[in-house]
This record gives sequence, C-alpha cells and structure tokens, in this order.
Amino acid sequence: MKVFDDKHIKNVVFVGAHQSGKTTLSETMLFEAGLINRRGTVEGKNTVSDYHDIEHERGTSVFATPLHTEWRNYKINIIDTPGLDDFVGEIISSIRVADTILTVINAQNGVEIGTEIIWDYIDRYQKPTVFVVNQIDHLNANFDMSFKSIKNLVGNNAVLIQYPHKIDGAQCIIDVLKMKCYKFGPEGGKPEKLPIPEDQAERANTLHNELVEKAAENDEALMELFFDKGTLNED
Repeated sequence: MKVFDDKHIKNVVFVGAHQSGKTTLSETMLFEAGLINRRGTVEGKNTVSDYHDIEHERGTSVFATPLHTEWRNYKINIIDTPGLDDFVGEIISSIRVADTILTVINAQNGVEIGTEIIWDYIDRYQKPTVFVVNQIDHLNANFDMSFKSIKNLVGNNAVLIQYPHKIDGAQCIIDVLKMKCYKFGPEGGKPEKLPIPEDQAERANTLHNELVEKAAENDEALMELFFDKGTLNED
C-alpha cells in the first residue's frame, strides 16, 4: 500500500444544493479516472458514495462519504456531502477539513437557498472555492444566469475559467486557462482539442487576462512575476 506524507494528501469537498449533481459528478470522475469500470447512478442505487440503505431508500446523500484518487504523487480525498440542510452537520464537518471546496451549481437553477446556506460556512472558515456549473446540456440550462448568480453571491472575486459554447450543435467548452476549446461527441468520452473559434477569441483573451490578474492580486510573489513577465503560466 502506497504511503503519503501529510504534505501530499489533499481534501477536496463537494458541496451544493439538493440535486445539484454532486454524487453523479463524483461517480463520473471515478469512472473517467479508471478507478471504477462501470458508472453507477443515483436512480440505480449503485453509486460508490451513496451506499447506505437509508440513502438508497431516500434517493439522496445522507452522509459525507470519502472517495480518493491519485494525481502527480498526491493522494486526493474527494468528500461527497449531502445537499439537504437537514444534514448540515455532515457538510460543516467536511468544510472544516477541506483544502479546497468544490461547489456544484445546477445550471437550471443557479445559486439556490441551499447554496447560500453552505456559502455562509465556506466564507466563515475562509476556504478556497471552485464553482462548477453542472448539467449545462439540459434543455433548461442557463449558464450566464448561473454565473451571474454566483457573482451576486461572492462578489467580483468570481472569475470564469471555462464556459460552454456550441459549434454546429455540438457541446464545447472554452477553457481560458489553457486557451483551448474542447469539443464533445454525442456519446461523451474524451473531448477533441481544438483552437478557440475566431468568434470567441476576443472574449477568451479578455477572460484569460482577467484570470491572470486575479491570480496575481492574491499573491505578492505572483504579482512581481506578473509585472516582470506581463503574464503567468498555468502552474
């Protein structure tokens, strides 16, 4: 069994309102990483993180469940938490041990009451947070509304790293960190890497610069590097 020291163990906690898709997202990540050979569903009562009888009975997460993977010699603990505020104790205890919070937003609803309740605890404990707008392929998804609701919640510190875009009806993701376009096929799986489309180049460059400037603002060493080189690389 591989042994990691405390500097090479990171806790990433999934939080979000009820039915935002945390369990499905964590299940998909395990599947894409090759840690499981079939992808379970909440409806099928066969996901890795929802395994208690009461969770099968209710069709929702009740307990905070630890999962794990490895990346660049780090052990990443992924903690899938409930969304209902009835189980807020499970959410709070997970936030306390988190290195990073991943807040899942349902693209149909944007920030919900449950999101606001959870954000109060994230803000109280000052945890770094990534927001993931989930279910963007749903007919009623509204990414722009969802991102606006995030900015209303957390202020101007919210900056885009990726945003959805359609090319000939195909779902794509514009990544303004890597400055790439990822095009997904109808069956999902690994996306095709493409240059950013010409009609998105100006927006992507603007967002990339905003992201770099925000990163530099939060670290004096990065600020000096930014002034010296005029930009920052991905690392």
